[in-house]
Amino acid sequence: MSTDKKFKILVIEDNMQMSEMVSDYLTGKFPDSVISTFKTGEQALAETKTAPDVVILDYYLDIENQKALNGLQILMKIKQLYSNTPVVFLTGQEKPEISANIIKYGAYDYVVKNQQSFVKLEAIINKIRATPVKKSTNSKNLIIAIIIILLLALVGMFLMK
Repeated sequence: MSTDKKFKILVIEDNMQMSEMVSDYLTGKFPDSVISTFKTGEQALAETKTAPDVVILDYYLDIENQKALNGLQILMKIKQLYSNTPVVFLTGQEKPEISANIIKYGAYDYVVKNQQSFVKLEAIINKIRATPVKKSTNSKNLIIAIIIILLLALVGMFLMK
């Protein structure tokens, strides 16, 4: 049985030239990966059926579609769907309050677009790949476990009477 699972990278970037540059760079550095690019977060969420291994996300996603959700909004949706998927922002946005918010809401890291950004991105992805995958905690299973524990406690109290 083969375990040749491809490392799945999503790139969400509305600037097509930047999207292609990121995709080309990552393809060269990680040839065993499947890289999917999307212009909007909404498109990425609609077309992604399984948890990616990492998401590369821009903050501003409204070059062509002024009504597109921004990166922070997409981050929150990704975390709802794929809580353990690392999300790395690759953005020209340098405001400290935005980077703090992004990290606060669960981004793995934040890279400002500059001459070193692709090298930094490569190092971050290497770190992610070297980290064991955490099992996702399924909230339904947690609720069921709590209910079972409470029922057992009630039955125990009833039997002790």
